[in-house]
Amino acid sequence: MNVQEERLSPSVRKLWVRYYSENTPDQLEDRVLGTIRPTDDVLEIGAGSGKGLQKHLDLRGKVAKYVGIDPDPKVLSNPYLDQAYEGKADALPFANGSFDLVFHRFVAEHFEFPKACNREIHRVLRPGGRLLFLTPSRHYYPMLAARLTPHWFHEFYIHRFASGRATGEVFPTFYRLNDRKAIMRELHDAGFNCKVEYFSTPPGYLRFSRISFLAGTFYERTAERAFPALRARILVTAEKRV
Repeated sequence: MNVQEERLSPSVRKLWVRYYSENTPDQLEDRVLGTIRPTDDVLEIGAGSGKGLQKHLDLRGKVAKYVGIDPDPKVLSNPYLDQAYEGKADALPFANGSFDLVFHRFVAEHFEFPKACNREIHRVLRPGGRLLFLTPSRHYYPMLAARLTPHWFHEFYIHRFASGRATGEVFPTFYRLNDRKAIMRELHDAGFNCKVEYFSTPPGYLRFSRISFLAGTFYERTAERAFPALRARILVTAEKRV
């Protein structure tokens, strides 16, 4: 049982197991592990500290080099990276054509200047290099609520009712690269061919009661299945045009 499920009440835990026992928690991890080659140099944007709820991928020894970058200096002590850098995606401190694969997970929603970030990613990728990322859909109901509420409320709600992340782990969001139209436009302009996929998740933001969780499950089984853009997550697979 993952960390998220450990914060469930017994009644909600039963519903989670009943309706989502076969849920895949991280589509990006599966895609990255299925994509990497032993000769690849890989960059993770938003690698974080690798501790607590800041997840990491087990890539060391499976690729030639696993590099991480994050604006938080805690990345420098991330034990899962071969190399760590403090910095932002809109000004990557790497030479042209340094990597075969770049990926980021729940980072695109924090890009204040997505055009600059995507151009930098394109620059540091080798010809034919790949970009993978997972991000919330801006049309998913928690994201719609987040856009209408102040940042302090996000910190309170996530810490008290959702995943339990500490205040310092909840960052400002912009949702400028979080729908199919924006992603296709921005990545095409940056020099990528890309594919966009939508995935539903358990209604984790509604875990605070049995009734709210059931309401979220009903919504997922009806509206989200009828309209993919309403689903929780977007998985993007992109390739640098040669």
